[in-house]
Amino acid sequence: MAINFYLKQLVLQNFATFKNQTIEFRTGLNSIIGETGSGKSLVLDALQLILGARSDKKIVRKDTEYALIEATFYCQDNLIKEFLEAEGYPIDGDEISIKRLIYKNGINKNYFNHLSCTLTFLTHFSKNFVDLVGQFENQKLLSENYQLKLLDQFGKLQPEVLKFQELHSEYKSLVKQKILVEESKSYREQRLDYLNYQIQEIEKLNPSLQEEEDLLTKKNILINYEKNQKLSAQLESVFEGGEGQTGLLSQVKSLNYILLKNAEIFKGSHEITTLIEDQLIELQFEIQKQLDFELDPSELEGILEKLDQYQKLKKKFGGSVESIIQMNNEFLKEVAELNKIETNLNDIEARIESINNQTLILGRKLHQERLKFSVRLSNELTKKVQNLNMKGASIRLTVEVLDHFTDSGMSRIYFEAQTNPGEGYFKVKDIASGGELSRILLAVKQILSGHDSISIFLFDEIDTGIGGETAIYIGKALEQVATNGQVIAITHLPQIAQFSETLIIVEKSIQEKSEHARTESITKQFIGKSILKEVKQMIHLQ
Repeated sequence: MAINFYLKQLVLQNFATFKNQTIEFRTGLNSIIGETGSGKSLVLDALQLILGARSDKKIVRKDTEYALIEATFYCQDNLIKEFLEAEGYPIDGDEISIKRLIYKNGINKNYFNHLSCTLTFLTHFSKNFVDLVGQFENQKLLSENYQLKLLDQFGKLQPEVLKFQELHSEYKSLVKQKILVEESKSYREQRLDYLNYQIQEIEKLNPSLQEEEDLLTKKNILINYEKNQKLSAQLESVFEGGEGQTGLLSQVKSLNYILLKNAEIFKGSHEITTLIEDQLIELQFEIQKQLDFELDPSELEGILEKLDQYQKLKKKFGGSVESIIQMNNEFLKEVAELNKIETNLNDIEARIESINNQTLILGRKLHQERLKFSVRLSNELTKKVQNLNMKGASIRLTVEVLDHFTDSGMSRIYFEAQTNPGEGYFKVKDIASGGELSRILLAVKQILSGHDSISIFLFDEIDTGIGGETAIYIGKALEQVATNGQVIAITHLPQIAQFSETLIIVEKSIQEKSEHARTESITKQFIGKSILKEVKQMIHLQ
Protein backbone atom coordinates (compact mmCIF):
# COMPACT_ATOMS: atom_id res chain seq x y z
CA MET A 1 0.00 0.00 0.00
CA ALA A 2 1.41 3.39 -1.02
CA ILE A 3 1.70 5.82 1.89
CA ASN A 4 0.91 9.36 0.72
CA PHE A 5 1.67 11.16 3.98
CA TYR A 6 4.38 10.48 6.53
CA LEU A 7 7.05 12.15 8.66
CA LYS A 8 10.43 12.21 6.91
CA GLN A 9 12.69 14.18 9.19
CA LEU A 10 12.85 15.86 12.57
CA VAL A 11 15.53 18.46 13.37
CA LEU A 12 16.24 19.35 17.00
CA GLN A 13 18.54 22.25 17.88
CA ASN A 14 19.19 23.45 21.43
CA PHE A 15 16.19 21.42 22.55
CA ALA A 16 16.72 20.32 26.17
CA THR A 17 19.58 17.77 26.00
CA PHE A 18 19.61 17.77 22.18
CA LYS A 19 22.22 20.15 20.82
CA ASN A 20 21.90 19.51 17.09
CA GLN A 21 20.32 16.28 15.88
CA THR A 22 18.56 15.26 12.68
CA ILE A 23 16.36 12.19 12.96
CA GLU A 24 15.24 10.41 9.79
CA PHE A 25 11.96 8.49 9.70
CA ARG A 26 10.54 6.03 7.19
CA THR A 27 7.17 4.50 6.46
CA GLY A 28 6.17 1.42 8.46
CA LEU A 29 6.99 0.94 12.14
CA ASN A 30 9.55 3.36 13.59
CA SER A 31 10.56 2.42 17.12
CA ILE A 32 12.34 4.86 19.41
CA ILE A 33 14.27 3.18 22.21
CA GLY A 34 16.73 4.27 24.84
CA GLU A 35 17.56 4.02 28.48
CA THR A 36 15.57 5.95 31.05
CA GLY A 37 16.70 9.59 30.95
CA SER A 38 18.38 9.27 27.55
CA GLY A 39 15.94 11.68 25.92
CA LYS A 40 13.69 9.33 23.94
CA SER A 41 10.57 10.90 25.42
CA LEU A 42 11.89 14.29 24.34
CA VAL A 43 11.48 13.15 20.74
CA LEU A 44 7.78 12.66 21.34
CA ASP A 45 7.65 16.00 23.17
CA ALA A 46 9.16 17.66 20.11
CA LEU A 47 6.59 16.01 17.84
CA GLN A 48 3.81 17.18 20.12
CA LEU A 49 5.16 20.74 19.86
CA ILE A 50 5.16 20.41 16.08
CA LEU A 51 1.53 19.32 16.29
CA GLY A 52 0.46 22.37 18.32
CA ALA A 53 1.25 21.64 21.97
CA ARG A 54 2.11 24.62 24.16
CA SER A 55 5.78 25.10 24.90
CA ASP A 56 7.78 25.79 28.04
CA LYS A 57 10.83 28.03 27.82
CA LYS A 58 12.59 25.56 30.13
CA ILE A 59 13.19 23.29 27.12
CA VAL A 60 15.64 25.85 25.66
CA ARG A 61 19.12 24.44 26.15
CA LYS A 62 21.21 26.24 28.72
CA ASP A 63 23.41 29.08 27.39
CA THR A 64 21.47 29.32 24.11
CA GLU A 65 18.96 31.91 22.93
CA TYR A 66 16.31 29.65 21.46
CA ALA A 67 15.31 26.08 20.65
CA LEU A 68 14.39 25.02 17.14
CA ILE A 69 12.18 22.07 16.21
CA GLU A 70 11.53 21.48 12.54
CA ALA A 71 9.64 18.59 10.94
CA THR A 72 9.45 17.68 7.27
CA PHE A 73 6.57 15.57 5.99
CA TYR A 74 6.19 13.85 2.65
CA CYS A 75 2.74 14.57 1.23
CA GLN A 76 1.05 13.39 -1.93
CA ASP A 77 -2.38 13.18 -0.30
CA ASN A 78 -4.97 15.19 -2.26
CA LEU A 79 -7.26 15.54 0.76
CA ILE A 80 -4.47 17.18 2.77
CA LYS A 81 -3.48 19.37 -0.16
CA GLU A 82 -7.05 20.60 -0.57
CA PHE A 83 -7.29 21.22 3.19
CA LEU A 84 -4.09 23.28 3.21
CA GLU A 85 -5.06 25.18 0.06
CA ALA A 86 -8.33 26.19 1.69
CA GLU A 87 -6.51 27.23 4.89
CA GLY A 88 -4.01 29.40 2.99
CA TYR A 89 -0.94 27.15 3.30
CA PRO A 90 -0.51 25.59 -0.17
CA ILE A 91 2.10 22.87 -0.77
CA ASP A 92 4.87 23.62 -3.23
CA GLY A 93 5.97 20.17 -4.38
CA ASP A 94 5.49 17.13 -2.16
CA GLU A 95 6.78 18.34 1.21
CA ILE A 96 5.28 20.04 4.24
CA SER A 97 7.53 21.96 6.60
CA ILE A 98 6.56 22.85 10.17
CA LYS A 99 8.99 24.86 12.29
CA ARG A 100 8.82 26.22 15.80
CA LEU A 101 11.24 28.62 17.45
CA ILE A 102 11.02 28.84 21.23
CA TYR A 103 13.02 31.64 22.83
CA LYS A 104 14.28 31.65 26.39
CA ASN A 105 12.22 34.77 27.11
CA GLY A 106 9.06 32.77 26.36
CA ILE A 107 8.37 34.14 22.88
CA ASN A 108 7.27 31.59 20.25
CA LYS A 109 7.38 31.75 16.46
CA ASN A 110 5.58 29.14 14.40
CA TYR A 111 5.83 28.48 10.67
CA PHE A 112 3.89 26.21 8.32
CA ASN A 113 5.31 25.89 4.80
CA HIS A 114 7.48 28.92 5.63
CA LEU A 115 4.43 31.05 6.47
CA SER A 116 3.70 32.28 9.97
CA CYS A 117 0.89 30.33 11.65
CA THR A 118 -0.91 29.93 14.97
CA LEU A 119 -0.87 27.04 17.42
CA THR A 120 -4.60 26.74 16.81
CA PHE A 121 -3.96 25.96 13.16
CA LEU A 122 -1.25 23.40 14.00
CA THR A 123 -3.66 21.70 16.39
CA HIS A 124 -6.42 21.76 13.77
CA PHE A 125 -4.09 20.22 11.20
CA SER A 126 -2.79 17.49 13.51
CA LYS A 127 -6.25 16.48 14.76
CA ASN A 128 -7.28 15.83 11.17
CA PHE A 129 -4.24 13.95 9.93
CA VAL A 130 -2.09 12.67 12.83
CA ASP A 131 -3.15 10.30 15.60
CA LEU A 132 -1.36 10.57 18.95
CA VAL A 133 -2.07 7.52 21.10
CA GLY A 134 -0.96 7.73 24.70
CA GLN A 135 -2.25 7.54 28.25
CA PHE A 136 -4.62 10.42 27.61
CA GLU A 137 -6.06 8.57 24.63
CA ASN A 138 -6.64 5.55 26.87
CA GLN A 139 -8.78 7.75 29.10
CA LYS A 140 -10.69 9.03 26.06
CA LEU A 141 -11.61 5.42 25.33
CA LEU A 142 -13.68 5.49 28.52
CA SER A 143 -15.85 8.28 27.13
CA GLU A 144 -19.13 7.16 25.58
CA ASN A 145 -18.95 10.06 23.11
CA TYR A 146 -15.54 8.86 21.96
CA GLN A 147 -16.79 5.28 21.70
CA LEU A 148 -19.67 6.47 19.52
CA LYS A 149 -17.22 8.37 17.32
CA LEU A 150 -15.16 5.21 16.86
CA LEU A 151 -18.25 3.20 15.86
CA ASP A 152 -19.26 5.86 13.32
CA GLN A 153 -15.73 5.85 11.97
CA PHE A 154 -15.82 2.06 11.63
CA GLY A 155 -19.18 2.14 9.82
CA LYS A 156 -18.14 5.14 7.70
CA LEU A 157 -21.23 6.91 8.99
CA GLN A 158 -19.64 10.37 9.25
CA PRO A 159 -21.61 11.83 6.26
CA GLU A 160 -24.92 10.80 7.86
CA VAL A 161 -23.76 12.10 11.25
CA LEU A 162 -22.78 15.42 9.65
CA LYS A 163 -26.18 15.69 7.96
CA PHE A 164 -27.89 14.92 11.28
CA GLN A 165 -25.79 17.58 13.04
CA GLU A 166 -26.75 20.15 10.39
CA LEU A 167 -30.45 19.34 10.80
CA HIS A 168 -30.21 19.33 14.60
CA SER A 169 -28.36 22.64 14.55
CA GLU A 170 -31.04 24.16 12.32
CA TYR A 171 -33.74 22.75 14.61
CA LYS A 172 -32.14 24.35 17.71
CA SER A 173 -31.73 27.63 15.84
CA LEU A 174 -35.41 27.63 14.85
CA VAL A 175 -36.47 26.91 18.43
CA LYS A 176 -34.46 29.93 19.58
CA GLN A 177 -36.10 32.03 16.86
CA LYS A 178 -39.51 30.86 18.01
CA ILE A 179 -38.75 31.88 21.59
CA LEU A 180 -37.62 35.32 20.42
CA VAL A 181 -40.70 35.75 18.26
CA GLU A 182 -42.97 34.68 21.12
CA GLU A 183 -41.20 37.15 23.40
CA SER A 184 -41.71 39.81 20.71
CA LYS A 185 -45.37 38.86 20.52
CA SER A 186 -45.79 39.37 24.26
CA TYR A 187 -44.99 43.08 24.03
CA ARG A 188 -46.30 43.48 20.45
CA GLU A 189 -49.60 45.12 21.46
CA GLN A 190 -47.93 47.54 23.81
CA ARG A 191 -45.38 48.48 21.19
CA LEU A 192 -48.03 48.83 18.49
CA ASP A 193 -50.05 51.18 20.74
CA TYR A 194 -47.00 53.35 21.21
CA LEU A 195 -46.11 53.36 17.49
CA ASN A 196 -49.65 54.05 16.33
CA TYR A 197 -49.91 56.98 18.75
CA GLN A 198 -46.71 58.48 17.33
CA ILE A 199 -47.85 57.91 13.76
CA GLN A 200 -51.26 59.48 14.44
CA GLU A 201 -49.61 62.49 16.02
CA ILE A 202 -47.34 62.97 13.01
CA GLU A 203 -49.99 62.24 10.39
CA LYS A 204 -52.45 64.60 12.10
CA LEU A 205 -49.97 67.38 11.46
CA ASN A 206 -49.01 65.92 8.05
CA PRO A 207 -45.79 67.96 8.05
CA SER A 208 -44.10 69.37 4.97
CA LEU A 209 -41.35 71.90 4.44
CA GLN A 210 -43.54 74.01 2.13
CA GLU A 211 -46.37 74.24 4.62
CA GLU A 212 -44.01 75.32 7.40
CA GLU A 213 -42.56 78.05 5.18
CA ASP A 214 -46.05 79.24 4.20
CA LEU A 215 -47.16 79.34 7.83
CA LEU A 216 -44.10 81.38 8.83
CA THR A 217 -44.83 83.84 6.01
CA LYS A 218 -48.47 84.22 7.03
CA LYS A 219 -47.41 84.61 10.65
CA ASN A 220 -45.05 87.48 9.79
CA ILE A 221 -47.74 89.14 7.65
CA LEU A 222 -50.38 88.94 10.33
CA ILE A 223 -48.04 90.12 13.06
CA ASN A 224 -47.24 93.22 10.89
CA TYR A 225 -50.89 93.70 9.77
CA GLU A 226 -51.40 97.30 11.03
CA LYS A 227 -47.99 98.39 9.84
CA ASN A 228 -48.76 97.01 6.40
CA GLN A 229 -52.12 98.79 6.28
CA LYS A 230 -50.46 102.16 6.99
CA LEU A 231 -47.75 101.43 4.46
CA SER A 232 -50.36 100.59 1.84
CA ALA A 233 -52.12 103.91 2.37
CA GLN A 234 -48.85 105.83 2.14
CA LEU A 235 -47.89 104.14 -1.08
CA GLU A 236 -51.37 104.68 -2.58
CA SER A 237 -51.03 108.39 -1.76
CA VAL A 238 -47.68 108.49 -3.52
CA PHE A 239 -49.07 106.89 -6.64
CA GLU A 240 -52.61 108.39 -6.71
CA GLY A 241 -52.23 111.58 -4.64
CA GLY A 242 -54.60 113.02 -2.03
CA GLU A 243 -55.21 115.84 0.47
CA GLY A 244 -54.14 118.50 -2.02
CA GLN A 245 -51.14 116.53 -3.31
CA THR A 246 -50.75 115.22 -6.85
CA GLY A 247 -49.72 111.55 -7.25
CA LEU A 248 -46.92 110.23 -9.44
CA LEU A 249 -49.27 108.78 -12.00
CA SER A 250 -51.11 112.10 -12.44
CA GLN A 251 -47.86 114.01 -12.76
CA VAL A 252 -46.50 111.58 -15.35
CA LYS A 253 -49.76 111.81 -17.31
CA SER A 254 -49.53 115.61 -17.22
CA LEU A 255 -45.95 115.51 -18.39
CA ASN A 256 -46.86 113.10 -21.15
CA TYR A 257 -49.67 115.44 -22.29
CA ILE A 258 -47.34 118.45 -22.50
CA LEU A 259 -44.68 116.51 -24.40
CA LEU A 260 -47.23 115.11 -26.82
CA LYS A 261 -48.77 118.57 -27.44
CA ASN A 262 -45.36 120.00 -28.23
CA ALA A 263 -44.07 117.00 -30.12
CA GLU A 264 -42.35 119.18 -32.75
CA ILE A 265 -40.13 120.50 -29.96
CA PHE A 266 -39.72 117.31 -27.83
CA LYS A 267 -39.25 114.69 -30.47
CA GLY A 268 -39.30 111.12 -29.11
CA SER A 269 -39.83 112.22 -25.52
CA HIS A 270 -43.46 111.11 -25.61
CA GLU A 271 -42.46 107.50 -26.03
CA ILE A 272 -40.22 107.68 -22.94
CA THR A 273 -42.88 109.14 -20.67
CA THR A 274 -45.39 106.58 -21.95
CA LEU A 275 -42.93 103.81 -20.94
CA ILE A 276 -42.39 105.42 -17.54
CA GLU A 277 -46.14 105.57 -17.01
CA ASP A 278 -46.53 101.86 -17.85
CA GLN A 279 -43.68 100.91 -15.48
CA LEU A 280 -45.18 102.96 -12.63
CA ILE A 281 -48.53 101.21 -13.12
CA GLU A 282 -46.75 97.81 -13.02
CA LEU A 283 -44.74 98.79 -9.92
CA GLN A 284 -47.92 99.92 -8.14
CA PHE A 285 -49.57 96.57 -8.95
CA GLU A 286 -46.64 94.50 -7.61
CA ILE A 287 -46.39 96.53 -4.39
CA GLN A 288 -50.11 96.34 -3.81
CA LYS A 289 -50.11 92.59 -4.46
CA GLN A 290 -47.55 92.09 -1.70
CA LEU A 291 -49.53 94.19 0.74
CA ASP A 292 -53.01 92.95 -0.20
CA PHE A 293 -53.83 89.49 1.24
CA GLU A 294 -56.96 87.59 1.98
CA LEU A 295 -56.24 86.94 5.62
CA ASP A 296 -58.30 87.48 8.66
CA PRO A 297 -56.27 88.70 11.65
CA SER A 298 -58.18 86.18 13.75
CA GLU A 299 -56.34 83.37 11.84
CA LEU A 300 -53.09 84.24 13.64
CA GLU A 301 -53.99 82.11 16.67
CA GLY A 302 -54.49 78.98 14.51
CA ILE A 303 -51.24 79.60 12.61
CA LEU A 304 -49.26 80.00 15.82
CA GLU A 305 -50.82 76.83 17.25
CA LYS A 306 -49.84 74.79 14.20
CA LEU A 307 -46.32 76.21 14.19
CA ASP A 308 -46.12 75.21 17.86
CA GLN A 309 -47.01 71.64 16.85
CA TYR A 310 -44.20 71.74 14.31
CA GLN A 311 -41.76 72.81 17.03
CA LYS A 312 -42.88 70.10 19.46
CA LEU A 313 -42.53 67.34 16.87
CA LYS A 314 -39.15 68.65 15.70
CA LYS A 315 -37.90 68.66 19.28
CA LYS A 316 -39.28 65.15 19.75
CA PHE A 317 -38.07 63.62 16.49
CA GLY A 318 -34.70 65.03 15.56
CA GLY A 319 -34.93 68.79 15.13
CA SER A 320 -36.19 69.15 11.56
CA VAL A 321 -39.22 68.49 9.37
CA GLU A 322 -37.13 65.97 7.40
CA SER A 323 -36.34 63.99 10.60
CA ILE A 324 -40.05 63.94 11.53
CA ILE A 325 -40.92 62.45 8.15
CA GLN A 326 -38.05 59.93 8.42
CA MET A 327 -39.16 58.81 11.90
CA ASN A 328 -42.71 58.40 10.65
CA ASN A 329 -41.45 56.12 7.86
CA GLU A 330 -39.47 54.06 10.39
CA PHE A 331 -42.51 53.77 12.65
CA LEU A 332 -44.62 52.57 9.72
CA LYS A 333 -41.95 50.02 8.81
CA GLU A 334 -41.78 48.68 12.37
CA VAL A 335 -45.56 48.42 12.50
CA ALA A 336 -45.46 46.35 9.32
CA GLU A 337 -42.79 44.07 10.85
CA LEU A 338 -44.75 43.65 14.08
CA ASN A 339 -47.84 42.77 12.09
CA LYS A 340 -45.80 40.00 10.46
CA ILE A 341 -44.98 38.38 13.82
CA GLU A 342 -48.04 36.17 13.76
CA THR A 343 -47.23 35.04 10.22
CA ASN A 344 -43.55 34.52 11.07
CA LEU A 345 -44.44 32.45 14.12
CA ASN A 346 -46.64 30.19 12.02
CA ASP A 347 -43.87 29.80 9.43
CA ILE A 348 -41.27 29.01 12.10
CA GLU A 349 -43.51 26.45 13.79
CA ALA A 350 -44.16 24.75 10.44
CA ARG A 351 -40.43 24.70 9.73
CA ILE A 352 -39.67 23.30 13.19
CA GLU A 353 -42.12 20.46 12.62
CA SER A 354 -40.61 19.68 9.20
CA ILE A 355 -37.00 19.73 10.46
CA ASN A 356 -37.97 17.70 13.52
CA ASN A 357 -39.51 15.02 11.30
CA GLN A 358 -36.45 14.93 9.04
CA THR A 359 -34.15 14.74 12.07
CA LEU A 360 -36.23 11.97 13.60
CA ILE A 361 -36.18 9.91 10.41
CA LEU A 362 -32.41 10.34 9.98
CA GLY A 363 -31.75 9.72 13.69
CA ARG A 364 -33.65 6.42 13.60
CA LYS A 365 -31.91 5.36 10.39
CA LEU A 366 -28.53 6.26 11.90
CA HIS A 367 -29.36 4.27 15.02
CA GLN A 368 -30.21 1.18 12.95
CA GLU A 369 -26.90 1.52 11.09
CA ARG A 370 -25.06 1.77 14.38
CA LEU A 371 -26.77 -1.35 15.67
CA LYS A 372 -25.65 -3.24 12.57
CA PHE A 373 -22.05 -2.06 12.68
CA SER A 374 -21.79 -2.49 16.46
CA VAL A 375 -22.14 -6.26 15.99
CA ARG A 376 -19.38 -6.30 13.36
CA LEU A 377 -17.07 -4.09 15.40
CA SER A 378 -17.70 -6.18 18.53
CA ASN A 379 -16.67 -9.34 16.69
CA GLU A 380 -13.54 -7.75 15.20
CA LEU A 381 -12.48 -6.19 18.49
CA THR A 382 -12.91 -9.50 20.27
CA LYS A 383 -10.61 -11.21 17.77
CA LYS A 384 -8.03 -8.44 17.99
CA VAL A 385 -7.86 -8.26 21.79
CA GLN A 386 -7.57 -12.05 21.99
CA ASN A 387 -4.66 -11.81 19.55
CA LEU A 388 -3.12 -9.30 21.98
CA ASN A 389 -2.93 -12.03 24.62
CA MET A 390 -6.21 -11.20 26.34
CA LYS A 391 -7.23 -14.83 26.09
CA GLY A 392 -10.89 -15.56 26.67
CA ALA A 393 -11.73 -11.83 26.65
CA SER A 394 -14.52 -10.51 24.49
CA ILE A 395 -15.77 -7.02 23.66
CA ARG A 396 -19.39 -6.06 23.17
CA LEU A 397 -20.78 -2.73 22.00
CA THR A 398 -24.17 -1.95 23.47
CA VAL A 399 -26.23 0.59 21.56
CA GLU A 400 -29.37 2.03 23.15
CA VAL A 401 -31.92 4.28 21.48
CA LEU A 402 -32.69 7.59 23.18
CA ASP A 403 -36.06 9.33 23.31
CA HIS A 404 -34.41 12.67 22.54
CA PHE A 405 -31.88 14.16 20.17
CA THR A 406 -28.22 14.69 21.02
CA ASP A 407 -25.69 16.49 18.85
CA SER A 408 -24.77 13.18 17.21
CA GLY A 409 -28.07 11.33 16.92
CA MET A 410 -30.44 9.32 19.06
CA SER A 411 -28.00 6.64 20.18
CA ARG A 412 -26.11 5.96 23.36
CA ILE A 413 -23.21 3.54 23.18
CA TYR A 414 -20.82 1.96 25.63
CA PHE A 415 -18.10 -0.61 25.28
CA GLU A 416 -18.49 -3.64 27.51
CA ALA A 417 -15.84 -6.28 28.15
CA GLN A 418 -15.79 -9.76 29.55
CA THR A 419 -12.21 -10.38 30.61
CA ASN A 420 -12.97 -13.74 32.20
CA PRO A 421 -15.33 -16.16 30.40
CA GLY A 422 -18.58 -16.72 32.23
CA GLU A 423 -18.16 -13.77 34.59
CA GLY A 424 -20.43 -11.48 32.57
CA TYR A 425 -19.99 -8.20 30.71
CA PHE A 426 -19.19 -4.94 32.41
CA LYS A 427 -18.52 -1.45 31.11
CA VAL A 428 -14.89 -1.09 30.06
CA LYS A 429 -14.45 1.95 32.28
CA ASP A 430 -15.43 -0.12 35.33
CA ILE A 431 -13.14 -3.13 34.90
CA ALA A 432 -10.27 -2.51 32.48
CA SER A 433 -6.74 -1.94 33.79
CA GLY A 434 -4.34 0.50 32.15
CA GLY A 435 -2.63 -2.30 30.23
CA GLU A 436 -5.95 -3.73 29.06
CA LEU A 437 -7.14 -0.30 27.96
CA SER A 438 -3.96 0.11 25.93
CA ARG A 439 -4.55 -3.21 24.22
CA ILE A 440 -8.22 -2.48 23.51
CA LEU A 441 -7.24 0.89 22.09
CA LEU A 442 -4.52 -0.72 19.97
CA ALA A 443 -7.10 -3.21 18.69
CA VAL A 444 -9.32 -0.27 17.74
CA LYS A 445 -6.44 1.37 15.87
CA GLN A 446 -5.72 -1.90 14.06
CA ILE A 447 -9.27 -2.03 12.81
CA LEU A 448 -9.71 1.67 12.03
CA SER A 449 -6.27 2.50 10.63
CA GLY A 450 -7.51 1.89 7.09
CA HIS A 451 -10.85 3.60 7.59
CA ASP A 452 -10.02 7.31 7.73
CA SER A 453 -7.65 10.07 6.67
CA ILE A 454 -5.11 9.35 9.43
CA SER A 455 -1.88 7.79 8.21
CA ILE A 456 0.59 8.85 10.93
CA PHE A 457 0.20 7.17 14.33
CA LEU A 458 2.27 8.17 17.36
CA PHE A 459 2.21 5.64 20.21
CA ASP A 460 3.47 6.69 23.62
CA GLU A 461 3.86 4.18 26.45
CA ILE A 462 1.86 1.53 24.63
CA ASP A 463 3.92 -1.11 26.43
CA THR A 464 3.30 0.20 29.95
CA GLY A 465 2.77 -2.64 32.41
CA ILE A 466 3.32 -5.51 29.96
CA GLY A 467 6.14 -7.73 28.85
CA GLY A 468 7.04 -11.17 27.56
CA GLU A 469 4.57 -12.82 25.18
CA THR A 470 2.07 -9.96 25.34
CA ALA A 471 4.74 -7.54 24.09
CA ILE A 472 5.22 -9.73 21.02
CA TYR A 473 1.51 -9.55 20.25
CA ILE A 474 1.60 -5.78 20.63
CA GLY A 475 4.62 -5.57 18.33
CA LYS A 476 2.73 -7.54 15.68
CA ALA A 477 -0.30 -5.31 16.12
CA LEU A 478 1.80 -2.17 15.69
CA GLU A 479 3.32 -3.73 12.60
CA GLN A 480 -0.18 -4.30 11.21
CA VAL A 481 -1.26 -0.72 11.89
CA ALA A 482 1.92 0.39 10.10
CA THR A 483 0.84 -1.39 6.91
CA ASN A 484 -1.76 1.38 6.44
CA GLY A 485 0.51 4.23 7.40
CA GLN A 486 3.46 5.28 9.49
CA VAL A 487 3.77 4.28 13.15
CA ILE A 488 6.19 6.01 15.52
CA ALA A 489 6.32 4.25 18.88
CA ILE A 490 8.37 4.87 21.98
CA THR A 491 9.17 1.57 23.67
CA HIS A 492 11.62 -0.08 26.00
CA LEU A 493 10.80 -3.63 24.98
CA PRO A 494 12.93 -5.58 22.47
CA GLN A 495 9.89 -7.80 21.74
CA ILE A 496 8.24 -4.73 20.16
CA ALA A 497 11.36 -3.20 18.66
CA GLN A 498 12.11 -6.35 16.66
CA PHE A 499 9.16 -5.62 14.34
CA SER A 500 10.54 -2.20 13.39
CA GLU A 501 11.41 -1.16 9.88
CA THR A 502 13.33 1.74 11.37
CA LEU A 503 14.96 1.63 14.81
CA ILE A 504 16.03 4.90 16.42
CA ILE A 505 18.21 4.62 19.52
CA VAL A 506 18.56 7.66 21.77
CA GLU A 507 21.68 7.76 23.93
CA LYS A 508 22.96 10.21 26.49
CA SER A 509 26.51 11.42 26.18
CA ILE A 510 28.61 13.52 28.56
CA GLN A 511 30.68 16.06 26.65
CA GLU A 512 33.80 17.21 28.52
CA LYS A 513 34.95 20.72 27.60
CA SER A 514 37.51 22.55 29.74
CA GLU A 515 36.10 22.72 33.26
CA HIS A 516 32.45 22.18 32.32
CA ALA A 517 30.71 18.93 31.43
CA ARG A 518 27.49 19.00 29.35
CA THR A 519 24.91 16.29 28.79
CA GLU A 520 23.94 15.75 25.19
CA SER A 521 21.41 13.37 23.66
CA ILE A 522 22.34 11.81 20.33
CA THR A 523 20.46 9.46 18.03
CA LYS A 524 21.45 6.50 15.92
CA GLN A 525 19.33 4.96 13.19
CA PHE A 526 19.17 1.35 12.05
CA ILE A 527 17.22 -0.31 9.25
CA GLY A 528 17.00 -3.81 7.82
CA LYS A 529 19.08 -6.63 9.33
CA SER A 530 21.04 -4.30 11.58
CA ILE A 531 17.90 -3.90 13.70
CA LEU A 532 18.02 -7.51 14.89
CA LYS A 533 21.58 -7.04 16.10
CA GLU A 534 20.53 -4.06 18.21
CA VAL A 535 17.48 -5.93 19.51
CA LYS A 536 19.67 -8.80 20.64
CA GLN A 537 21.85 -6.26 22.43
CA MET A 538 18.71 -4.93 24.20
CA ILE A 539 17.79 -8.47 25.28
CA HIS A 540 21.33 -9.02 26.54
CA LEU A 541 21.21 -5.78 28.54
CA GLN A 542 17.92 -6.82 30.09
